Amino acid sequence: MLNDTERKLLRILFNRNGHQKTRILIPELARLAGRETGQIRKALERLHEERFIEWEIDYARVVPGWQLYAK
Repeated sequence: MLNDTERKLLRILFNRNGHQKTRILIPELARLAGRETGQIRKALERLHEERFIEWEIDYARVVPGWQLYAK
């Protein structure tokens, strides 16, 4: 089960990737989520481990079909 930060990041990434198709950097994710960058990195690592996102150094992309598993 995802915690609040992970769910919030997943929703932000889904909306950003779905509508704007732009890269979003960790500092911007931290600002949008209202969290510290350390919390963002930790949440991104967990989302990547759980295969909800594909994450490179500065870029995260939502894997299609994640809504089925996020409940």
